[in-house]
Amino acid sequence: MSNRVLAPYGLRARSYSLVEVAVASGGVSQRDIGRILCLDKAHVVRLVDQVAAMGLVLRTRDPRDGRVWLIRATPQGAAIAEEAGRALDDAFGQLLQRLSETERDAAMTTLQRLAFDLEASDDEG
Repeated sequence: MSNRVLAPYGLRARSYSLVEVAVASGGVSQRDIGRILCLDKAHVVRLVDQVAAMGLVLRTRDPRDGRVWLIRATPQGAAIAEEAGRALDDAFGQLLQRLSETERDAAMTTLQRLAFDLEASDDEG
């Protein structure tokens, strides 16, 4: 469903996630992008190349470590991420409306537990 909702923006789930991470962080290393999105280095490079070619992010050298590339959202990238995020929120809201209150509560509990478990395993590793 996400890819269908994001298609009008020229994005897919991974490219949208990359732009969102770049917007939220104000600048993030490719290594951290890989960790956050659970992608290997080669996938991150291709994804950044693709999204940079769209004009949504740009690479800049980290002033603290010239060996590191920081990925920053462009103004266009930030605007598209905001629009696409609203479209995703609307789509997921409609999807969740189909569930009963009990089912929504159970789904949210499960998602929160998964998110907490992922964060805990990141802290351990």
